[in-house]
Parts: sequence; structure tokens; C-alpha cells
Amino acid sequence: MAQYQLVEKHAIEHHNEYYEVRTTQDNDQAQSLFFTTNEENLEEVAAAIVAEHLASAKHWTVIPHRKDS
Repeated sequence: MAQYQLVEKHAIEHHNEYYEVRTTQDNDQAQSLFFTTNEENLEEVAAAIVAEHLASAKHWTVIPHRKDS
């Protein structure tokens, strides 16, 4: 089971490293969920998030975000 924590968009500045899973459907507006995880396989974690929270999404991508020191 993938371990992750969803993060509200307004709270992402409190995390040094976080990820975004964004839908990429052509006929729909993009939706994003932000999350943190210690897992190494981001695609697996993102797939679990999409299955649980964005079940209708057919296409999506993972975008890493890191704070610059």
C-alpha cells in the first residue's frame, strides 16, 4: 500500500519537498492534488492517489516540487 499524505495548496510552503499529480485530459480542466511521501516509486503513489481521489481521470502526470535553499 502506497504511503502518502495529501497537502492543501495553501500549506505547501511548509514542506521542503512535495509532489503534484495533475490530470492531463484534453477535454477537461486540469485538476491537481499535492502530496508528500517517503516512497521511492512516485508513479505507484500517484496511481494510488488518482484511483482514490480522481477516479475519473484517464491521463495524469507527476510533477516534483522542491524548495530552493
